[in-house]
Amino acid sequence: MANDVFGLDIGRSFIKVVEVKVSGKKKILSAAANAPTPAGGIQTDAPMEMKKVSEAIKAVVRSSGVKGNKCNVSIVESQVVTRLIQMPNLTDKELSSAINWEADQYIPLPLKDVNLQYQVVSKPALGKSGMMDVLLVAAPKRIVEKYVKLVRDSDLNLSAMETESSSLARALTTPSDLPAVIVSLGAASCELVLVKGGNVLFTRSVSTGGYALTRAVMAEFNMGQVQAEQYKHTYGVLPDQLGGKVANVLKPLLEVVVLEILKALEYSRNHLQGTVFSRIIVCGGGAYLPGLSEYLTTRTSLEVSLGDPWLNFEKEGVILKIPGQGSFYSVATGLAQRV
Repeated sequence: MANDVFGLDIGRSFIKVVEVKVSGKKKILSAAANAPTPAGGIQTDAPMEMKKVSEAIKAVVRSSGVKGNKCNVSIVESQVVTRLIQMPNLTDKELSSAINWEADQYIPLPLKDVNLQYQVVSKPALGKSGMMDVLLVAAPKRIVEKYVKLVRDSDLNLSAMETESSSLARALTTPSDLPAVIVSLGAASCELVLVKGGNVLFTRSVSTGGYALTRAVMAEFNMGQVQAEQYKHTYGVLPDQLGGKVANVLKPLLEVVVLEILKALEYSRNHLQGTVFSRIIVCGGGAYLPGLSEYLTTRTSLEVSLGDPWLNFEKEGVILKIPGQGSFYSVATGLAQRV
């Protein structure tokens, strides 16, 4: 039977919808669709612009063929505050009482203005002393209210809301997997997520995205956007293509991402003792950039693989016509899998 809830990823550049059916241990991908997000997107407060976004959502949902109207929605990572903190080993009741006082030290916003959630990531073994790791996520109430209104204006019912990083962790890793650095290269930004045991430990949003890469090619070769996109997707950062000219334009921008990955790894060594990150999972539309995996491997010395949340799904209907695009739908697929 189909899940009652589908995943709705309202990105800054694209709106994506994914529906999953579950039959025993079998997961079936039954619906997926996308469309460009109208200018301004979720970041605007203008009523007319927001109306355009809600109309675009309605159109994508209709075209996807999803059966219900209940959805899980992701919040753009740069709009929330995520912190991993250490606390004394407390009971659930003690933690509930202490969490606001602790959060006030780490969240750079008044707690009265945010929706605060927390998750225990790890605790000392039974009978052992030590500290517990707790992940704090604070979303400004005005942002949450904007998403709630947008979903309602799209004639949908909101089931749950979570960060992009949580959706990515669910879509691309399992609790038994080795720790990983997820690099989600979207059109407007790049999201870095450290994941261990299925839990998010660290996030960072980097302004470098696919659009920035395209603009760099446009400026260097004095060409239009369509041709620049073609150059980017054909030559990428391959040093032996077109004399490495496109690679030389893109590498300085990708180096910004690399430096943030290296900073995240340094953070893990200083704050996540005993956790070794030996692999990177790339996803998002920019993950298909030719030569990207090899470039990241060379610069970070980590194993790099393309994240495919659809890898172990059976597919049916129109989904059979869009092979190899699962990485683009990573956030929406993670939302669709939320229980």
